[in-house]
Amino acid sequence: MNCVNLGLKVRLYPNEDMITRINQNIGNSRFTWNKLLEEYQNTYKIFKFHGYNKLKCNMTTFNVMLNMLKKEHDFLYLSESSSLQQVYRDLINAFNKFFKGEASYPRFKSKKHDKKSFRIQNNGNIKIKDNTIILPKLGEIHYRTSKKYREKLKNVKINNVTIKLENGKYYAIFNIETEIPEFHKTSEFVGIDLGMRTLATLNNGLKIANLDVTYEENMIKKYQKRLSRKKYNSNHYKDTLKTYWKWIDRKKNKIHDYYHKITTQIVKNYDIIILEDLNIKEMFQDSNKSRKLQIIAWRKFVEMIKYKAQIYGKTFKQISRWYPSSKNCSECGYYYKDLKQEQKEWKCPQCHTIHDRDINAAKNIQKQGLTDLMNETINLWDRGDSTVILLSWESTSP
Repeated sequence: MNCVNLGLKVRLYPNEDMITRINQNIGNSRFTWNKLLEEYQNTYKIFKFHGYNKLKCNMTTFNVMLNMLKKEHDFLYLSESSSLQQVYRDLINAFNKFFKGEASYPRFKSKKHDKKSFRIQNNGNIKIKDNTIILPKLGEIHYRTSKKYREKLKNVKINNVTIKLENGKYYAIFNIETEIPEFHKTSEFVGIDLGMRTLATLNNGLKIANLDVTYEENMIKKYQKRLSRKKYNSNHYKDTLKTYWKWIDRKKNKIHDYYHKITTQIVKNYDIIILEDLNIKEMFQDSNKSRKLQIIAWRKFVEMIKYKAQIYGKTFKQISRWYPSSKNCSECGYYYKDLKQEQKEWKCPQCHTIHDRDINAAKNIQKQGLTDLMNETINLWDRGDSTVILLSWESTSP
């Protein structure tokens, strides 16, 4: 059994008064983020003017700024205190990622375009009943979920809850601690090549097709066009917006369900799962590919495999994005530099093996991933690390 943190999402059904209070909390969180970011920038300019080139980005600094903000703006007291403290924790994380070169500089949040949410830490003041949730400063809100999840919420430890407005609907996402049994060990390992023509190709020759969401895409475009012709915030605009949101949700849920079923099956069947570390952000710069990549949602697929492998006791590995998996012959190792992007098959000039481009890449990904894992294991043993996990190389996988 693994003790893990999971997110559990339930639909909320707030009344008009509750909607006003939730929206107030969402607005307060956005306002606090923008003001803290502005104060930090202004203070940094003063420090720099006096010869200090660094202003510590820590909880003490932002906590003082938050207390000053509360004295200036009374409406911030309408929010639960931990939700505003969470804002500067998120801002500190954003700055830390920026300083490490992992993300761009934190930007100001827009009322129209940014995610609408706030998070409340559980200090024993979040209560779960059969049909309602009691949240501090908000009160009792009706919710709906399955009987299984309702019972789970009552019996697990809740770390925090995020209230989110998404496409006109309100949700509560609970961060819970629970125990999950590991999947049975199969002693199998797999290399997976992600592609545009097919979602994924396994080294055993199995190809997973891309999900067809053409109909949903066309309906989204249709209602997007209708929205542009309506007067903003009119009754007709609001009715069209609801239908537009409905089709966005339908497309998202369809992809989400499809990916969950596939990734669960992969993690259940294989002990070691190996993929390429693709630079998806750079690929989006290509206008010819960006729309297709947005529909395929590689990142979602990879993240699902990654966290499920961790939860269910399997090994997840990504090889270097610079490894030429498509151009290397999986039989003799010959590097075929003349392989073109549009070629689906190619013949090795050295051993004369005819390769399916994607299957060959998956085989090479598997081999390179196993080599990397073996080297990591040897290095850990050389350092005398007692936490090393021995991998089983006895497998019937090709």
